[in-house]
Amino acid sequence: MTQLPLPIGWSRHGGAESLLVHAANTDALALIRDWQRWPSPCTLLVGPSRSGRSLIAEVFLRESGGVLVDDADRADETHLFHLWNEARDSGRPLLMVASEAPPTWTIALPDLRTRLATAAVARILPPDEAVTAALIVHGLERAGSAFAPDLPDFLARRTARCYAAIEGVVAELNALSLARGQKLSVALARQALRNNALLDGADETAPHEGTH
Repeated sequence: MTQLPLPIGWSRHGGAESLLVHAANTDALALIRDWQRWPSPCTLLVGPSRSGRSLIAEVFLRESGGVLVDDADRADETHLFHLWNEARDSGRPLLMVASEAPPTWTIALPDLRTRLATAAVARILPPDEAVTAALIVHGLERAGSAFAPDLPDFLARRTARCYAAIEGVVAELNALSLARGQKLSVALARQALRNNALLDGADETAPHEGTH
């Protein structure tokens, strides 16, 4: 898999350098970086756990100098209301990060609910098979783990479409690579991940498992 091109003006300084731009987050990232044209003082960044929300939020902070509220769906609503008003009055953009957007994220305070109804929503989508394979490659390469070229696609077909599950697979494989000091093959990865219940049990369409 090849990493998609980074947006123009992308900076690789800081923790956000570990963010992989892919089909499930590219629209969300583009909207966050276009903060000067947001329709309201606040935008919501929503997505599943471990989907890179915090890394995209780092990009926002670095490029806009705005205000960030992480886990906004669990924050005090009066505080969020005041932050929204401050963002409107100061012109300093406000980004709220949450797992879901309203109305799935239930808001009791009517004034806050009214204001957030005007906010744009930058949504990180669930990973498909291609994104799963790209994230596996990215995670293994960042750790310096050598792997057979057919391994990412094999794993992507058998890993749950969940960022946390992908992260678990990558962590297990990187630990295995460090412990064994050898290239990760399909056979080696399958045995290790099955033992930890991280892979789907299906064996259909499995590639040839010769020596890699």
